Amino acid sequence: MSADPEFILTADGEGRSLLYSCRHSLARFLVSHVGPPQMDVQPVTGGTELSRPRLRGIVGMGLFGTVLIAVGASLPGSPFAFKVPGAWFFGVPSPTSLGVATSSGGMLLAALACGFAGIVVLCRSWLALTRSAMRHAPAAPGRLGGVLTLWSIPLLIAPPLFSNDIYSYAAQGEMVSRHISPYLYGPGVLGASPFSSLAQGVWINTPSPYGPLFTGVTGRLVTLSGHRALVTLVLLRLLALAGVALMAVFVPRLARSYGKDPGTAFCLGVLNPLVLLYLVGSGHNDALMIGLLVAGLTIARRGHAGWGMALCALAAAVKLPGLAGVVAIAWTSGGGGWSRRRALLLTQGAVISAATFELLSAVFGLGWGWVHTIGASDTVQNWITPVDLVAKVVPPLTRLVHLEVASSTFLSVAHILGPLVALAICARAIRRLPVAGLPRTMGVCLLALVLLGPIVQPWYLLWGLVVLATTAGLRTARAIESLSIAISVLGVVGLGQLVGEWSSLTPLFEILLALLVAAAVVVPIPSGLRGEPRDLRGAGMLDPRPSRPELQLHHA
Repeated sequence: MSADPEFILTADGEGRSLLYSCRHSLARFLVSHVGPPQMDVQPVTGGTELSRPRLRGIVGMGLFGTVLIAVGASLPGSPFAFKVPGAWFFGVPSPTSLGVATSSGGMLLAALACGFAGIVVLCRSWLALTRSAMRHAPAAPGRLGGVLTLWSIPLLIAPPLFSNDIYSYAAQGEMVSRHISPYLYGPGVLGASPFSSLAQGVWINTPSPYGPLFTGVTGRLVTLSGHRALVTLVLLRLLALAGVALMAVFVPRLARSYGKDPGTAFCLGVLNPLVLLYLVGSGHNDALMIGLLVAGLTIARRGHAGWGMALCALAAAVKLPGLAGVVAIAWTSGGGGWSRRRALLLTQGAVISAATFELLSAVFGLGWGWVHTIGASDTVQNWITPVDLVAKVVPPLTRLVHLEVASSTFLSVAHILGPLVALAICARAIRRLPVAGLPRTMGVCLLALVLLGPIVQPWYLLWGLVVLATTAGLRTARAIESLSIAISVLGVVGLGQLVGEWSSLTPLFEILLALLVAAAVVVPIPSGLRGEPRDLRGAGMLDPRPSRPELQLHHA
């Protein structure tokens, strides 16, 4: 490790690699666990070297973007973080200032401008780094782990971003530590407690929809923290960071097993702005679920189907979508058609999952109550949910032809048709599994179920995007980029406030803020997009099919 964090380009025997050196301990952890740098990429031809200043510019601007986001979330009155006493170490009002309106005027606009400008800069930097990995010398995932570390640090210092879910996690953990079932009651049962005062909104009286692994571990973290709310929040963010570390380790390994460029997969799936904003910044438990899911798929790919299914069952014990990994491994390793072997593997997967859930329920003393509360999060509404948007757009259109149909009627129909269309997409994807490969098929299925489901949260898209990134072809990579950037901007709370408050500004202040946002959009970022692309087919980027048929996996 060098004495100062710096970015270096070198050429090794396998091809040119992007080397990043950072003395931070987390960076060293990621590098040491991803694997030897010499084996990270396949030999490719036609690549052009990305200059050191351009590389520093890309990563430096990404860091600047996350710093802007952290500043925007930390300012008083910012809509990007929870602004009540005790919610974080700084940037929240004191109990004596509760009556002061801190969310009005220039401070709110400054927070909004910094936050959205930072998101734009981060997205542009990520896009430039991803395109550079595809068009220039392929990047070693171990070195990209340093970029992930650097971009994550400001987001970890800032208050939990864009969501209050982590406060509900902490309150549910407090319930578990007090031997109160979170599957029967909401955090409101805690009464006057620092934990219940932070778990506000719909979750205050809603039972937990999360599995026994996450709920049980959360209870242990509360006990470890000495029942201190802020310390619990720090531990929960570190738990989410552990899930991101699992992704950083296993996403490139899964990509390599399919003959794909692991560096490009790392950029698309792990350095994705949705990962940074909602898994690192927000601390959502989806990080742990996705990390265990990708780990299970990778272990199964190496011929250990039983262990792979066990890891995916652990992912399902965090959030139920992880169970898709168990089904996918059993289905893929069972041969073609509906064979006796496939039926036996599906049965084995069911037994492994049930045994895992029972063991965890016994260890943490939680039982199976979570099975009855899985749909609790469906009550939360979000304007980016496609089926809800359709239900809101169609009624005004019907009035043009003199038809009066209630929006609730369209909403009920959309909530029925959406999942049916998603199931049809899944069936078609499964039929094409021998050609498309497991990650592509599974990613498409998860995305369809999320986008056409009753509720869409920005971080839900990562269920499919991370898996899809491991074998993404050129067109799939473009789709991942477009969807990730669009949701990173449109899915952030505060967008409506930005539009509403903008019209109330004085002309001078409006011009200044417009210049700040415009600068974020037009300031040159060394994109690395110029020059001839390397041989993408040789790197496995143009062919959407797996480099070899799905392995007939053996029992562990």
